[in-house]
Amino acid sequence: MSSEQPSAQGLHIVGEVALGFTPPRTSYARAAYSGAEPDTQQATLLIVRPDGTAAAFSGKVEYGQGIRSGLTIEVADELRVPLEAVEVVLGDTDTTPWDMGTFGSQSTARVGLQLRRAAATAREVLLELGADHLDLPASELECHDGAVASRVNRDRSATYAELVSGRQIVRELQDDVELTAAGQFSIMGTSVPRNDAIERVTGMALYSQDIVLPGMLFARILRPPEYGAKLVDADATIAERMPGVAEVVRNEDMLAVLAESDQQAASAATVIQANWSEPASQLTQFDMPDLLLHTGRDPFLTQEAGSLEDGFRQADDVIEQTYYLPYVSNAPMEPRAAVAQWEDGRLTVWAGTQRPFGLRAELAQQLEIEESDVRVIAPEIGGGFGSKSIYPVGLEAARLARSAGRPVRVAYDRAEEMTWASVRPAALIRIKSGFMSDGRVVAWQSDGYHAGDRPFLGRRGSDTPYAIPNVRVTTYTSDSPLRTGSYRSLGGAANHFARESHMDEIAARVGLDPVDFRLRNLTHPRFRRVLEAAARMFRWSPGASPSRRGAGVALGLDVGSYVAACVQVDARGPEVRVERVSAALDCGLTVNPEGAKNQVEGSIVMGMGTALYEAIEFRGGRLLNSGFTRYRVPRMNNVPQIDVELVGEPETPSTGAGEPGIVPVAPAIANAVFDLTERRVRELPIQSHLDGSSSSEVIPG
Repeated sequence: MSSEQPSAQGLHIVGEVALGFTPPRTSYARAAYSGAEPDTQQATLLIVRPDGTAAAFSGKVEYGQGIRSGLTIEVADELRVPLEAVEVVLGDTDTTPWDMGTFGSQSTARVGLQLRRAAATAREVLLELGADHLDLPASELECHDGAVASRVNRDRSATYAELVSGRQIVRELQDDVELTAAGQFSIMGTSVPRNDAIERVTGMALYSQDIVLPGMLFARILRPPEYGAKLVDADATIAERMPGVAEVVRNEDMLAVLAESDQQAASAATVIQANWSEPASQLTQFDMPDLLLHTGRDPFLTQEAGSLEDGFRQADDVIEQTYYLPYVSNAPMEPRAAVAQWEDGRLTVWAGTQRPFGLRAELAQQLEIEESDVRVIAPEIGGGFGSKSIYPVGLEAARLARSAGRPVRVAYDRAEEMTWASVRPAALIRIKSGFMSDGRVVAWQSDGYHAGDRPFLGRRGSDTPYAIPNVRVTTYTSDSPLRTGSYRSLGGAANHFARESHMDEIAARVGLDPVDFRLRNLTHPRFRRVLEAAARMFRWSPGASPSRRGAGVALGLDVGSYVAACVQVDARGPEVRVERVSAALDCGLTVNPEGAKNQVEGSIVMGMGTALYEAIEFRGGRLLNSGFTRYRVPRMNNVPQIDVELVGEPETPSTGAGEPGIVPVAPAIANAVFDLTERRVRELPIQSHLDGSSSSEVIPG
């Protein structure tokens, strides 16, 4: 990414700094991250440079989701310039507007819209400048291909460079500016290759792990043997004498080796004799369902309608079931790393964080310096899925760099990444439903218990989208022996697994086709649209489950987008294989269809992993599967045929595409497994319960 300061000359469009989210004054923001308030000054959103090219600025970061390409498309279309004439500058606290963080699939929905307004504002200014330059009324002019031209005679024109060169023009963003109508798009709505693809596939892109500064030291931090352990004392005599070791630093609760290379630091760390005070934790993953249920607190009512008592009394039949999902790792391809440098009392940190401004505030607070003395730059990021919102490695690098007087790099290996990152909360969800013999659901009670101290994680996706007259949905916060945090869709994937699995159980009980049963209970047109589109694409053959066909379906809603998926599974020996997935997504206006489809495809593969294989194993405060040899994720030969159809209407505002695709995947697979085998799996991961690798089901009775 560029770290260039906005240039003085050219046309500047400025606006309020809080892009993407309102300033973090809500309990959500304070619970999730820091309570730091953004600056109140205005910041540059867009520049038309003296050479006629444009630069757009956003505090969002690029971690594989393709927002650099998407924002480029939006600005280019509104400004009427070629794609190659737009640079998007991301995630640099010195050059971009304040932003709460890159999560919740908000980049296109909010920042993209803001940058479109900035580009449209700039276009209106350029028309005014063109009117003066060409001595024509602005109403007779149009912007086209980086120039202002007469509508009737394009030879009478002036390039943007001619209009802004030698000037310094600052205009405020006009929120009510007229945006380009969907029918007049030139680029938006067409599939455009990613503008950073070559750098990423050739290794030219720079990640935090790749940042190397002159004189930099490499750190290896001695990590505790288990969660909650405290360092009592250590003997580093041998380590200090090893080749390349600059020093061994004991900084409060941190013990680190600083050396001239990664290998030298790692080797020295292995010979340190350390004594730890270890807590007497005896919990294992098998204790979680009971722990979740019996420590549930702070009930939060997310949905209520009608009278459950009346609904269950009216029902012809009632089903009551419990569903359990274990902790899973975010498992990003790139382990965390940070490089810190102090110069003249000012700190610069290169960190692959989803929250550059949040990290800046935390560094300033922890190091007792002014925020203006901290700069955070987010290079390219190799995935995050929520786990890189909290970024302690940045503080570790900053503390060590200040102590050493030289730049310092701290980089996790795979085991550190999986052990010390947050994990998706384990969840136990109990659902009781009442329904009529014709398939109409008349009562729905759901109680969800989610591990961790961040209640909002478990609330997302807990509501039922079905037209049920009597409903009560409650979520609870439960104790957690592991550090929980954000994961793609937060609690949406867990809540959808329970709800859509339970809906399938009702359909099987009343003998109805799963697609038809859902349609009978849906009134919202966008839900019906995605379900019908997915079934049509899949060539769904109606019939009640279990039919031995191995077909399953589920639908969902996340970040304002509607999604449905149909899945075909097969059982070859003891292993379930997903053969085919057809998914339909309605995210409103799709800026880059190819990019949106890529996001759905990635969500499907990620959802397959959590459905079939993935589960954190732990005992006595120690993670037992902290590498890909024991923590299985989908491999290339597990990827099925995937078909994605985008069914949103271009007149509908854009909503997220990065997260919704994951929410129907696990229940659709579980429902397909039941359709094939007549075995209803209510506890993930599915594979361990089909092949006997799990000793028993751990859901409490």
